[in-house]
Amino acid sequence: MILLWSLLSFFGTLSVTWALECYSFERSFAGPFDLSGLRMPIVVCGSGQEACLEAVTSLSTGYRNSLTLVKKGCSYGPGSGEMTSGGDSLPPDYTMVRRCQENLCNRQIESHDSIPNLSAAPDPPELSGTECWACVSTTPEGCELQNAHKIKCHGGQSVCFQGQGFLAIENFTNSVYMRTCHEPTCTFIGAATHWSDNYLKGTCCEGNLCNGVSSIPKPHFFNTASSHAPSLLALPLIVLLLLGV
Repeated sequence: MILLWSLLSFFGTLSVTWALECYSFERSFAGPFDLSGLRMPIVVCGSGQEACLEAVTSLSTGYRNSLTLVKKGCSYGPGSGEMTSGGDSLPPDYTMVRRCQENLCNRQIESHDSIPNLSAAPDPPELSGTECWACVSTTPEGCELQNAHKIKCHGGQSVCFQGQGFLAIENFTNSVYMRTCHEPTCTFIGAATHWSDNYLKGTCCEGNLCNGVSSIPKPHFFNTASSHAPSLLALPLIVLLLLGV
């Protein structure tokens, strides 16, 4: 009888102390990503974290330049899904979130193949006649003209866009800076879900390569001569006081 109670107590302790284990990872990628060869850390989930999470959100210029965030870890509550911005919204973006309840189950999103092609050219090919600068980066310097390239706009994309914003998956957030082609409506709405938020703001302009304005804030220069003027003017007065005049 004592042995039976000991066994029941032992298994009861196991059921109480058991915790979910998940892969832990978060990183941003400029261009395609491949996680298949990575050895990811494993974490033990805390109280109330009943699921493993893996999520990917990607924003593309639509011309073979993209910025992608990938996050894996423990998470609260159920819920999975995918979303893209609809209508005339540009630039194209995509978000997918998976949650699962088994140990180390959050390793299904492994490469850029998990994301639909956000840079599909029209078929048959059709150009609007407009040319713009294109780039996407997590820093303003990364999207300066020396790091951008010229693109010929597709279809009805007859204006150029320049803007900035952010990509976010839960508490993992990265800034984004972008130049690309756009529709004349200049509508830019990111995909927002309960787990992620893609936000972009900016302006459109007409004319070839018109979106080449620098996105780096210009430094403020101070007039050093005027700032030192009072001390220089006071120098003769100090000399006179020292001489007792």
